[in-house]
Amino acid sequence: MPSRFAANDPSPSPSESSRALVSLGSAAAALLVWEAAARSGVYPPHLFPPPSAVLRALVLDARSGELASDLAASGRRWSAGLALGSLCGAAAGLLTGAWRPARLAASPLLHFLRVVPFMMLMPLTLLWFGIGEESKILFAAWGAFFPVWLSTETAVFSVEREYVWAARTLGADGLRLWWEVYVPRSLPGTATGVRLAVSTSMFALAAAEMVGSFDGIAYRAFYCYQLFQSEKMMACIAAVGVCGYVADRIFAAAVRRLLPWQEPA
Repeated sequence: MPSRFAANDPSPSPSESSRALVSLGSAAAALLVWEAAARSGVYPPHLFPPPSAVLRALVLDARSGELASDLAASGRRWSAGLALGSLCGAAAGLLTGAWRPARLAASPLLHFLRVVPFMMLMPLTLLWFGIGEESKILFAAWGAFFPVWLSTETAVFSVEREYVWAARTLGADGLRLWWEVYVPRSLPGTATGVRLAVSTSMFALAAAEMVGSFDGIAYRAFYCYQLFQSEKMMACIAAVGVCGYVADRIFAAAVRRLLPWQEPA
């Protein structure tokens, strides 16, 4: 007879354990193939270093403190930009999703701006805001804004009309209708948008650091590229990938805890 506490058991299920083993196995296989290909001599080692050389460069950068300093600089900009862009995107999505005049006025312009590549906006950003911290944070916020806005707007569109009618019948109107119906019903969609923004804000910040910065992990990768230090450049890329994966897992775990009716991802 199963225990009545089984549903609250925090230990990983067999399916979760098997998924973790498959993920680790595929990562190990990819590293082995990479190592073998790099040591085969087909490509010059200064252009295609093996993962063992990348790991050595990563360890040396970590010991020197350079890696921690660059990650801290990028992390500050990324977290500030992600928070700013997500808040503005969620507010804009609620507004354009629930209020038709705002949607008709703002959505065409926002869709126009959404498809403009990050790098094409970089010269204009530097011209207006310079190479200080403000331009990098705003660029990261720009990258975060659009997926959160679009996901929130779509979630508001998907709110069942029955909930709106029932709330209005019970006296909810105006801001109270937004707060009690649209906001809670659109939270899963907003969470999906923020999860996408975790990566898109990194893309935008990387563009900003490569063009107008003297610190940060993307700046370091570009600097190493200019010096043909491919193993250090790939170490920076690996560090960003690991940090991004950890951030995504933390956010997914927070969403599962705060929105338990969501499907796990």
